[in-house]
Amino acid sequence: MKIDKICEITAAEIIQPIGRKDVDIRYAFAADLMSDTLFIIMRDDEPLLLITGVTNTSVVRTAIILDIPAIMIVRGKQVPEQTIELAKENEILVLRSSNIMFVTCGLLYQAGLEGSPWKIR
Repeated sequence: MKIDKICEITAAEIIQPIGRKDVDIRYAFAADLMSDTLFIIMRDDEPLLLITGVTNTSVVRTAIILDIPAIMIVRGKQVPEQTIELAKENEILVLRSSNIMFVTCGLLYQAGLEGSPWKIR
């Protein structure tokens, strides 16, 4: 699923547009604890959308480590400029939706986005 379609489905805006907008996202993972995100192993080398309410730089650092091309910030949270700048430097797209995480995940799942192919260690 392309980034523009993800934004359309979730009524999201792209707040940091420098990155791979043409990437085809097939999977998503949702968490507010970045430690939960870091404890997963990838089975496929498919691009992943990270859905979270975390807005500090740790979310971008997590995306860097796991090679995640796009982050969806939920609950309409404001994202600090420091986080946006780090995402820009690393070409990680940052999207923002006013929906809660549950609704965001449900909308994307209903539209065909799959749960992460990862498994817990």
